[in-house]
Amino acid sequence: MTNEREQAAVKYLEQELLWHIDMLEALRRGRGRVVFFEGRTVLIRRNEQPDFYLLTAEDPAAGEAAFAGLPAPRWVVARGPGVAERMGERFGLLLSIYCCNVAYLKQERLVWDRPGLEIRPFRLDEVPTFLAHYDMEDESDARAHIEKGELFAAVLDGRLAGFMGLHSDGSMGMLEVFPEFRKLGVGRAIEKFFINFCLDRGWTPYGQVFLDNERSFSLQEHLGMSVDRTKPLCWCVPREE
Repeated sequence: MTNEREQAAVKYLEQELLWHIDMLEALRRGRGRVVFFEGRTVLIRRNEQPDFYLLTAEDPAAGEAAFAGLPAPRWVVARGPGVAERMGERFGLLLSIYCCNVAYLKQERLVWDRPGLEIRPFRLDEVPTFLAHYDMEDESDARAHIEKGELFAAVLDGRLAGFMGLHSDGSMGMLEVFPEFRKLGVGRAIEKFFINFCLDRGWTPYGQVFLDNERSFSLQEHLGMSVDRTKPLCWCVPREE
């Protein structure tokens, strides 16, 4: 982040830090850049997926105007009153996922020691197991996460008990604990591991939780993550062809 526009955009986004943490981390980690900033509207374009945008806007008209002269989006993570609805209408997108950002805003590393539990990199030969338990990523996504070293396995007493990783946008997620290993502290341990993983890289650990996922909100609060359910985000995605 070197230009004045991005620096000014960051200062604005930091005024509501948790609501914008995904946008801020995209910039800080070099995964996106500001393509529009005016008033209370900021648009960030993902580097690896140039048709993927992160948007906060003061009103729907300002959100739409931010895309002037840019390639039409296929994905928009939108926030602001009526903004997601305008994105859906203007670009033919489906309002798919409503969620809230959660983030670990402290600097203290967490102790995740759990007797009998090993957390190690996920292996390519385990991709079928990943796909059998998680349907929001495909095989190519899983392989990319593994090759980047951003997908890990939880192994309890020598048995694969679950996994967790970083989504392509840098958010923590894909947390899955297999049924026979639930309520044994596996989920808490692997998320603590990932919080430390992000801290070690100078990142702010963050994730996104579906608005109706009470169990996940409870876990995040237990781990010391900041949560604000009053500031939702909406994933606007391509309609099925």
